[in-house]
Amino acid sequence: MPVNTDALLRSLPDLPDVLAKIQSGLYTLCGGVVRHASGTGKGGQIVGHLLFPGDALQTQESLKNLQSMLSSGLGSLQFGVGQLQQSMGVLQGLQSANLLLSGLNIAVTAVGFVVVYEKLNKISGQIEAQSQGIAQTLKVVGEIHDRGLMLDEARFQSLRDSARQFCECDDVDQLKDLIPEFHEQYHYNRLVLEKHAPIARSSLERLGEIGLLQDRLIHLSLMMSHVQMKIGAAKFGHECLLRLEGDLSRFNALRVEALASDRQLASSVTQEQFAELTGFLQRGKQIRPALNYQADVITLEVEHPGLLDRASTGNQIMLLVA
Repeated sequence: MPVNTDALLRSLPDLPDVLAKIQSGLYTLCGGVVRHASGTGKGGQIVGHLLFPGDALQTQESLKNLQSMLSSGLGSLQFGVGQLQQSMGVLQGLQSANLLLSGLNIAVTAVGFVVVYEKLNKISGQIEAQSQGIAQTLKVVGEIHDRGLMLDEARFQSLRDSARQFCECDDVDQLKDLIPEFHEQYHYNRLVLEKHAPIARSSLERLGEIGLLQDRLIHLSLMMSHVQMKIGAAKFGHECLLRLEGDLSRFNALRVEALASDRQLASSVTQEQFAELTGFLQRGKQIRPALNYQADVITLEVEHPGLLDRASTGNQIMLLVA
């Protein structure tokens, strides 16, 4: 029997009881999920799922408003302060991820797909403009450059444009045929980044070009997740987001380990290089809350088709009651 989601979907600001329980520590935020806090007798049980507006700026404003409402007062429970701080930290992580990705719903909704497409188009332009630097970056990890770079970019743009066309035409059969190409492109970009990460000196000298390749990997994965949803393979759309999260975490760990093991190089790092590297590593970390949120949303979309598109058209954070 289908569930009437209209009866379960509510604007979070209009649910003072939920907000009050987050403030007091009875509820806590875990990514995009509101759960009963530990020590309440229902620790970990889901209260509801947060769904964010489709517009990135509106989402950012809604997150700030929610932070303001939660910080306006505390409940009487002794553990409430700690639980509230945890929830505020989650909101801060989602804010950072939203700014980096230009939206938190970009892997699922049709509007989000357009955002990803345009981002990939911009990245391709930047890669073309920095082709010499990209070629040098690929030489560092032993890849054939110049002609290989142009061929790779042509294939990538062909895949991106084909995916857009077939998504807009709802041509599921053609989209299915693109899946192997998506996997090939993902693994090619992943291998370049994975081979580059342990090279400490290059991490300091080539972060600009590597940042472009990592951004391309991120948005390629988001596009692939959307295509998987379109062809009815939600399980694999979910998996590709979690795989990306793991890959970004591993890249960061490899870079830190490589720099820590090269003491001579580490001692020569300038303040400017350190700031750039720290920012790069931080961006890789900040995007992870959005990927977890996206994975949860895919599960919700399978259970309630069309739910996210309905929630995204609003201008407030919604709560789908469990």
